[in-house]
Amino acid sequence: MSKIQAVLIDDEKHCNETLQFFIEKHLPEIEIKAVFIDPSEALLFLQNNTVDLVFLDVQMPGFNGFELLAKLKPFHFEVIFITAFDSYAIRAIKFSALDYLQKPLDLEELKIAVESVVSKRAFKEKQELFNNLLEAIANGNQELNRLSLPSRNGYVFLNIVDIIWCKAEGNYTILKVRDGSQILATVPFKKIEDSLTLKPFVRTHNSYLINREQVRHLVKGKGYILMTDDEQIPISRYRKDTVIEQLLS
Repeated sequence: MSKIQAVLIDDEKHCNETLQFFIEKHLPEIEIKAVFIDPSEALLFLQNNTVDLVFLDVQMPGFNGFELLAKLKPFHFEVIFITAFDSYAIRAIKFSALDYLQKPLDLEELKIAVESVVSKRAFKEKQELFNNLLEAIANGNQELNRLSLPSRNGYVFLNIVDIIWCKAEGNYTILKVRDGSQILATVPFKKIEDSLTLKPFVRTHNSYLINREQVRHLVKGKGYILMTDDEQIPISRYRKDTVIEQLLS
């Protein structure tokens, strides 16, 4: 599973510093993306960036933590609330079965709260896998639109139309995507090929599979295909005629 991208929001600077120290020293699964003492600045950041987890102080000047979340609805990150008061806010958080920390911060309570977030995150990934499975069952013989790929950091979910090419890399597979990223899937090339047999994909070489809808130019006499990302994909001699036929069909 990839690192949890987190933001710290507390108007008390020393509380942010304590939390940051605990995380950096004891919770390597968390990467701190930003730290804020001003909720307005935090709001702007969260409106323009994707994160997994927000440590959010309840009482802050300007607007409180609940008001900040209301301004962001709908949001897709987990929240661990932080408060110095055993107040109605804590009772409401407990009633809602959400995670919170009480000041002064305690390392063991922090670890328990983060473990809860990790469990929820793993559940969401598993839920996505089940959703893909149910979609496959519901569609029967119809073509599917998404691919679930195990990686070193968890699972990646791709729209199949976004895949430009796939390349065998030992027992793994590299997939190039339209947003420019490359994904290392921890599954053999053959499994990827089997998953894409009914899609517009063409095997050009022992190590390459291309999306024919992402072909820019078939270069005659050069033994390769130019893709929309400017990658030159080789065509093996014995596959040449079949590849050209598939590209022109």
